[in-house]
Amino acid sequence: MTRKVRIQIALVGLVAIGCSPTDLIKVNNPDIIDPAAATTPAGVAALYAGAIGDFALGMMGDNGGQESLLLISGSMSDELANSETFPTRIEYDHRGPIDIKNSSLLGAFRRVHRARRSAEVAADAIKAVATAPQADSRIAEMYSLAGLVYLGLGENYCNGQPISIASLDGTLTFSDPLTTTQVLTLALNRFDSALAYPTNSTVTSLAKIGKARALLDLNQPAAAAAAVAGVATTFVYNSTFNLAVAGQNNPVYSFMNSNKRFSVANLDGGNGLNFRTALDPRVPWARAPSTNKGFDNATPQNDQGKYANESISIPVATGVEARLIEAEAALVSNDLTTWLNTLNTLRATTTLFTKVFPAPFPAANAATGLLPGFNLLNPLNDPGDQPSRIDLMFRERAFWLYLTGHRLSDLRRLVRQYGRTIDATFPGGGGAQYLVDGNPKGGIFGNDVNLPIPFDEINNPKFAACTDRNP
Repeated sequence: MTRKVRIQIALVGLVAIGCSPTDLIKVNNPDIIDPAAATTPAGVAALYAGAIGDFALGMMGDNGGQESLLLISGSMSDELANSETFPTRIEYDHRGPIDIKNSSLLGAFRRVHRARRSAEVAADAIKAVATAPQADSRIAEMYSLAGLVYLGLGENYCNGQPISIASLDGTLTFSDPLTTTQVLTLALNRFDSALAYPTNSTVTSLAKIGKARALLDLNQPAAAAAAVAGVATTFVYNSTFNLAVAGQNNPVYSFMNSNKRFSVANLDGGNGLNFRTALDPRVPWARAPSTNKGFDNATPQNDQGKYANESISIPVATGVEARLIEAEAALVSNDLTTWLNTLNTLRATTTLFTKVFPAPFPAANAATGLLPGFNLLNPLNDPGDQPSRIDLMFRERAFWLYLTGHRLSDLRRLVRQYGRTIDATFPGGGGAQYLVDGNPKGGIFGNDVNLPIPFDEINNPKFAACTDRNP
């Protein structure tokens, strides 16, 4: 069921209660939602639909006006190049120093926390209303979405961030600053809560992958691999979009292909991955037609083809990610045969993408789905030493999970868990000139490796600033 359909069902349920035209425009409580209104079947249906919408907006974005953690983290890592003029977006693309008053990041921060509370409130409300909670898959789904938001907070923001609680009755409980480990543990707890409601195999697989991702972030690869045991490689849980409502367009397509704000990067900062020149079918791209320039009318614009139009879904969790987690666990445990076989099985058997691409992409080969000039996924060979194997492991993750919100976290893990240096890992490390495909955008790359907590959080009397900005 798509997000649009869910919202329509919720609205139909509310209308079915028997409101007159006057009732529909009458506002009884202009400041807050009456908690009693959220504890009815129609009320929880609306909360459920709203939480799904808030998750998509906070984690993915909208039709080109409000960026999300997916786009911000892709830009701050080596996935995306900046091809526009907004200084707030340029600021995090060249890794700062990021101003805590950055307005783009403030909006994103608010939307992410709104998504977190929407999912948690919906889960609690559904539990209170459902006649048979153990049979209601919406509870596990809401806990899983909340867990994914906590993952987004832990993976992308600094150490020492507050997680305050806004209640339906309007009260606000301020949080002390939490370590990254504590935030990731909160994510883990939400996934465990979801798994306590094993009512639906799709939602159970979503929770298992989320839990494994949290465990991987916490440097527990063996436990992460165990968590995804049994998840089918073909599994996918999508965030859905549609063309009919502008705010529900696929945000990656909108920001990149339509509005030309971001571009597919290549060797970003001199040391990023070669996402374009690899001609890897997992990252389809094409030079934009007409002027071939981005929004700034100067930077070469390279459109992505993974999301072919405004209605294409974005994967939130996949069975491919489950296999990548298992492969990394095998590599860490020095089971090189399992590691390489797992990666090569994915390359040999997994459907890469849809075979329909937007202009200016040429027609794909009908049999293979490959765009002209793109390479087949041939088997990998063991490069022979552990550092090179780790490079290969994270390269495979980067191409399989391109534009799904994983890359910044992976760069941080390379430093935190594998001992890599920041300068060698993050784009432009060591103070390289800030160029985007040869176009000078001003200054040099900064040293930020995560996002700061915005200035508005100073209103929290328990918070002053990030504890540190370490990976």
